[in-house]
Amino acid sequence: MKARYPVEAYALAMVIFSQNMRIALITGILILFISTLGLVIDGLVKCNLPKWSRNSSIIILMVSLTFSLFQIVLVAVLGYKINDTASIFHIFLGILIAKHIINKADEIDYNSLLLEGAGAFAMLLIISLIREFMAEGSIYGYKILDFNLKSYGFSQVIMGFLLTGLGLALLNRIFYHKEKEKIKTDSIFVILPVVLLEQPFTIDGIDPSVSMLIIIIIVLILLYSIRKHLVFSRLSKGIKNLPAELVSAGMVYMILSMF
Repeated sequence: MKARYPVEAYALAMVIFSQNMRIALITGILILFISTLGLVIDGLVKCNLPKWSRNSSIIILMVSLTFSLFQIVLVAVLGYKINDTASIFHIFLGILIAKHIINKADEIDYNSLLLEGAGAFAMLLIISLIREFMAEGSIYGYKILDFNLKSYGFSQVIMGFLLTGLGLALLNRIFYHKEKEKIKTDSIFVILPVVLLEQPFTIDGIDPSVSMLIIIIIVLILLYSIRKHLVFSRLSKGIKNLPAELVSAGMVYMILSMF
């Protein structure tokens, strides 16, 4: 069955934008706002456009709207500094939101959308709280505690993948445990942007572009191999697909980061 909220967009946000609560708070709000607005607009114009025009229009609108709103809110309003990598991830967020709108169910239940979107937003905040506190001893940018168990690793992509997989499995258990079919998601759309922009290691002595290409190929081959094995695993429907594959991506990154 299809998820009623933009699960893949929230998954990418949990992996990348959960390093601190301030960014996570803004990101979660904007994802839910843009998704809801996009669904409303699509409902108004869907019948008047051919499929190819509708799909391309949604992609262009959601990407431009997502990128613009993040720039306005984070840079112009709040005065945050955004690097190029974060801006590219915002574009990928727009693509994932557009994908959710294009593949949405025929009838939209806005109550379920907002409820489950709020649940995903809460999970994003919980993950950001854990990562920020364990990495820096802070919550929402305020120093809470200085202790020896702090680890910079919690701010890395590895923990983002692992915590996101666990968080999504919990959300599936809460919202979809009565459903007979598992949630249809495409983990590649979440993992690929991370692999393209955040490699687990670098190869010294060769051109950086060649090194990046080799690493991307290695990561994708490993993830594809794991995915083929997970298809025949006896995992519950709430854990299969996106949650399990994100945890697998975290384990792959953990192993490769040792090199």
